[in-house]
Amino acid sequence: MEEKKTFFDYLAYAFMIFGVTILILTVLALVCGEEAKEVSTIFALGDGGIPLSTILQFFLTSILTTMVNIAFFSERLIKKIPLWCRTVGMLLAEVAMIILFVVVFDWFPVDMWEPWVMFSLSFGLCFCISVGITVLKEKLENQKMEAALERVKKEGEQNGNSN
Repeated sequence: MEEKKTFFDYLAYAFMIFGVTILILTVLALVCGEEAKEVSTIFALGDGGIPLSTILQFFLTSILTTMVNIAFFSERLIKKIPLWCRTVGMLLAEVAMIILFVVVFDWFPVDMWEPWVMFSLSFGLCFCISVGITVLKEKLENQKMEAALERVKKEGEQNGNSN
């Protein structure tokens, strides 16, 4: 049974996404910020940092990503749709959101293929890492549940034998 999540659980999730995103942007700014500052508003400060407006934009993407996650993975909202369909739907929603942000906030020129390739590679890498972490977390939780079930079975056998 899944525990009920509160507003603070979702807020923590949004801040986790935000923190990881800012860490990735910081590393990218240090590595290629000087070359990218002529092309992208994200790296307008070169290797000197990330503009405050960009930080706020990425905070908004973190909040929206959390909301998309709630919409696609909350059992209350979408019960009968298979997990793989919900995952594909969430991916498509995320890509659409990023494309919207690229256009609205002029993150990079939409007519240049290089930034799109870099975006696709980084998005794909982050998605794969996220799936890996999720699978690992699920596996560890299942192992805990199996161990607890075994303990309950042993206790039940011991109590049944002592009567």
